[in-house]
Amino acid sequence: MQQFQSLQRLLIFYTLTLLAMLSVYYFTMFYEIRQDSKQDSIESFYALQYEISELANPDNTDIKKVLKKPFLKDISYQLIFMMPSGQTYIHRHTRPNERDFRGITFPKVIASLPSSSNHSSASTVNNNALIGTIEPESGHKIYTILRHKPLDINWISYRYWLPLMIAIMFFTMALLYMLKRHANWEKLLVYTDELSSHTKDAYITPPFIENKTTAEFLRLGHALSRISYQLHNNHRRITTLKHRLERLVDHAPLPMLMIMRHGQISFFNQRFEQVFATPFQSDSNYQLTDFVFAEDETTQALLYKLVELRVTRTLLVYGLHNKKAYQLHITPWFGEHGQVHGFTVLLNNINEMVNQSADLQQRNQQLQRQLDEFNTLKSTMGHDLRLPLEAMIDTLEPIDPSTLTAKQNKTVTILIQTSHSMLTMLNDMLDIGEIEVRKTRLNIEAVDLYKLGQEVSQSVVERTKNQGLELLYFFTPDSPRCIDTDHKRLQQILRNLLDNAVKFTTAGYVALTIDTVSNTEVLSIKNRTLIDVNKDTNTPENTDINKENISHAAHDWVRFSIKDSGIGLDIAKQHQLLTYLNQNNNQNNRQSQSSQNNHQANNPSKNQNLNYIQNSSTEKGLGLNNANSFARLLGGFIEIKSTVAKGSTFNLYLPCKRPNYQPVYHLNPHLTQIHLLAVIKQPLRADYLRLLCAYLSIPATISTFIDRSTLQQLRERLAKEKQSLAPILLLDYEYYEEVNIALSNQALASDKDIDFEKIKSINTENIAALHKKAEDELSVYIDRQQALNSLLADTALPKILVSMKAERRIPSMLLDRCDGFLNKPIDVALLLSELLRLTLAVRQTLSQPESIQGDTQDNTQKNSSQLVTAVDEASSETLAPLILVVEDSLTNQKIACKILAKLGYRSVVAEDGQQALDKLKDQRQEIALILMDCRMPVMDGLQATQAIRAQGDDIPIVALTANNTEEDRSACLQVGMDEFLAKPINKLKLQEILQTFIKN
Repeated sequence: MQQFQSLQRLLIFYTLTLLAMLSVYYFTMFYEIRQDSKQDSIESFYALQYEISELANPDNTDIKKVLKKPFLKDISYQLIFMMPSGQTYIHRHTRPNERDFRGITFPKVIASLPSSSNHSSASTVNNNALIGTIEPESGHKIYTILRHKPLDINWISYRYWLPLMIAIMFFTMALLYMLKRHANWEKLLVYTDELSSHTKDAYITPPFIENKTTAEFLRLGHALSRISYQLHNNHRRITTLKHRLERLVDHAPLPMLMIMRHGQISFFNQRFEQVFATPFQSDSNYQLTDFVFAEDETTQALLYKLVELRVTRTLLVYGLHNKKAYQLHITPWFGEHGQVHGFTVLLNNINEMVNQSADLQQRNQQLQRQLDEFNTLKSTMGHDLRLPLEAMIDTLEPIDPSTLTAKQNKTVTILIQTSHSMLTMLNDMLDIGEIEVRKTRLNIEAVDLYKLGQEVSQSVVERTKNQGLELLYFFTPDSPRCIDTDHKRLQQILRNLLDNAVKFTTAGYVALTIDTVSNTEVLSIKNRTLIDVNKDTNTPENTDINKENISHAAHDWVRFSIKDSGIGLDIAKQHQLLTYLNQNNNQNNRQSQSSQNNHQANNPSKNQNLNYIQNSSTEKGLGLNNANSFARLLGGFIEIKSTVAKGSTFNLYLPCKRPNYQPVYHLNPHLTQIHLLAVIKQPLRADYLRLLCAYLSIPATISTFIDRSTLQQLRERLAKEKQSLAPILLLDYEYYEEVNIALSNQALASDKDIDFEKIKSINTENIAALHKKAEDELSVYIDRQQALNSLLADTALPKILVSMKAERRIPSMLLDRCDGFLNKPIDVALLLSELLRLTLAVRQTLSQPESIQGDTQDNTQKNSSQLVTAVDEASSETLAPLILVVEDSLTNQKIACKILAKLGYRSVVAEDGQQALDKLKDQRQEIALILMDCRMPVMDGLQATQAIRAQGDDIPIVALTANNTEEDRSACLQVGMDEFLAKPINKLKLQEILQTFIKN
C-alpha cells in the first residue's frame, strides 16, 4: 500500500482512535474500582467508630468482640488500644498475599471526620490506607490503620472483555473497507493507464461492478472516460488543424517567417526559401537583418531591436541581395502574462508598385510645374483681358441714352451687355481653373477629428466669452477618431461655420458636435442640403462610402453639427439661400471672391437676403458658398436647419473614409464607484453629459435645476448608496448666477412703485393675478437658491465648479466652498481626473470588489515604478541640469519626466506647492528650473511662487496650466513666474524655454 498513502494514513488514524478509546475506558473503570475501595475503608472506619462509641467503658475484650464483626472481616488493619492507665493492646489482621505490618506507628492525623457521638475522631485517607484515631469520653485512645482492598480484576466479567472485542471487530471492519478501497483504486489506476495508452474512439464504461463498489468510483471512472474521449477528439482536431496550417504556410504565395523574442529566426516557409535562396535548418542562427535592410535609420534600428516592439508595424524594406522593395508586416505575439514571446513576419513584394509610384511622383512634379506655369499665365491673361473689358464697360455705362438716337442707344446697350457677358464668362473660366488647382493640392491624410474639434472650439473661446455665450463641444464615443480628409480645408470650414454662429448669436450657446450617420439618414435630409442633389455626382445616392468601413457598417458619414441659439432663418430665406448656392454650384463649381463681389453688385436683391453669409465672408475670406465648395471637394455637403428666433443648425457631412476607432474616453472601473450630481444650465450640455456618463458607466443624476423637494429625494438616495458610491457635485456657475440674478430682479421689481395711471387701467382681478404670478416666480427662485445653498454648505460633498468665465472672475466666497474648478468647454480628461482625485478619500473607505482593489494597487505600483524609472533614466547623466516638476497628476508627472529625459535633463517631482518648497530647500544647489502647475491641492502654484519670490530666490519658474488664456498668463507673470507653457506640453516649446533660461 505504499502508493496509497492516504488509505494507510486513514487506517493508522482509525487504529489510534480505537486504542485511545479503549485506554480511556479501562482507565476510567480502574479509577472507579480504586475509589470504591477507598469508600469501603471509610465506611469500615465509621462502623468501627460507632461500635466503640456504644461501649461506656471499653476494655480489650470488648475491642476483640468489635473486631470480629463482619465489616472488618475482609480488611487488613492494625489497631492500637490504649487504656487510661497507659496499658496498651495491639490488634492486627492481614489478608492473604499481603505483607504484614512492620512496627508500631502512632499516626498523625490532620483531618477530622464528622461525628454525632460524644467522642472525637480524626482520619486521613491516602492511596494505600486510612489512618485514623478515636478518643471516647472515657479517656481511651484507639489508633487504627485500615488498608484499602486491592484491585480484584475478574477478566471473565463482560465489562472487561466486551469493549476489547468490539474494538477488534471495528478494526477488522475498517481493515476490510480499506482493502476494498485499495482494490477499487487499483482498478481505477489500471483503467486510467489503459485510457492514456490506448486510443479510444468511443465512450467506454469503467470496469467496476456496480453492486460491489461505491458511487464515487463509478462517477470518477465515467468522468475519466469522458475526459479521455474529449481529449482524443481535441487531439485529432489539433492535429488536423496543424496539418492544414502547415500546408497553408508552406504553399503560401508570400514569404512568411517566425522570429523569437531576441531576433533569431525560428521558422520560414518554402516561399521564403525560394525568394531568398536559403534552405531552412533548425540549428541555424539567422537574423532578419541577414535578408532585408531599411533605407532610413529609424526602421533599420527597429529591425535590430525587435524586442522593443509592442504593436503591429508595416515597414518598407529592401532585399539584401536582390535589392527589391518589400512591404514587411510584423506582428508581436504575447504570452499569458503579457510578455512578448516572438513575432510573425509577412513580406509582400511591392517593388513594381514602388517603381510606379516613383514614376508617378516624378510625373506629378512635372505636371505641378506645368500647372504653376499655367496658373501664372492664367493670372497674367486674366489681368490683361479684364482691364480692357472693364475700361470698355466704364466708358460705355456713363453715356447718357437721351443724347443718342434709337439706333445708337441700341448699339451701346448691346456693347454693354456683351462686355458684361464676356467679363462674366472670363470670371467663370478663371474660377474653374482655380477649382482644379485646389483639387490637385488637396492633402488627404488621417485627421484626428477629436483634436481638430478641440482646436476649432478653443479658437472661438474668447469671442464666446466676450459675447456672454456658452460654448459646447462634444465628441460622441462611438465616432471614429480619425478619417482620411484634408485637415486644413476641414478646419477652415468648421472655423467659418462657428464664426458665423457666434456672430449672429446674441444670447444662449454655440455648440459643436461630432457624430456619425448612415446612408439612409443622409438620403432623408437631402432636400435641406447646400447642393443640387439631383444633378450633383457626389450625392449620397451615387456614393458608396461603406466599403472601407465593414466593422462599423452604419457609420457611412461623419457629421459635424454647429448649433446656435441665434436669430435663425425663416423658410423663405432658407429657400433663397439654397437656390442661390445651388445655382452657383451648377454654373461655376465655386466662384472666386472677386466673382462673388461682381455678382452681388449686379444682384442687389439677393445680396440683401444673404447678409447672414456674406457679412462673415467679408471678414473671414471664406463665405458659406466657399465652405460648401470645399465640402464638395472633400466629398461631402452642408445641411441647413433653422427656426426664426430659436437658432440654426449647420451640419457638415463628410464620407467616413478609412476610419480609425481609437478610444477617446477610456473606461475606468473606479468611475463606477462615483455618483455624479450635476446641475447644468443648458439642456444640451446636460444631454451630452448624460451620454458620456452612460458610456463610462458612471452613476449620475443630471438636471437643469434643483429645488428642495428634488434635493430631499437626492439625499435619501445618497443615504442608501453611502456604502457603495462616492457622491460629487458638478455645479454650473451660469446656473448659480442665473438663480441669484433672477432672485435679485424679482426683489427689485417688488420694491418698485407701480404707476398710478397704469393701475387705473387694470382691474382688481388682473392686479391679483399679476401679484400671484410674481409671488410664484419669487418662491420658485427662493426654493432653488435654498437648495443650492444647502448643497454648497455640505462640507462632506466634494464640489466642482464649471464656468465660461476665468477662475479669477468667480466670487472668492463661492470658490472657497468648492474643491475644484474647470473652464468650459469642459475637457473630459480633466473632468474625469478631477472626479477621481476628489473622491479618492471616500472611495478608499467604500466596500469595493477585490478586483478593483487589486487593479488600484497594481496600477499605483506600476505607475510609481514607471515614474521612478523615468526619473532614474533622466538622472543617468550626473552633469545634466536638474528640473523640479511640481505637478499633482501622476500621468502629467510621467509625461513631463519622460520629455525632460529625452531632452537630456534630470528631473525631480513634487506633488504640491508645499512639497516643492521643501525639495527646493533641500536641493537648491542642484535645481536649475521649476516647472510649476498652477492648480494643485494643499498649496497651488501661484502661492508657491509667491513664497519662493518672498525668500529672495530668483530661480526660473515656468507655469504649466491647461487654461491658456491671457488672464491666466498675466496672473502667472504677476506673482513672479518667468514664462508660461500650456498643456499638453509641446516638446519643442519646452526645449526652447529650457535653453533660454538654462544657459549652461
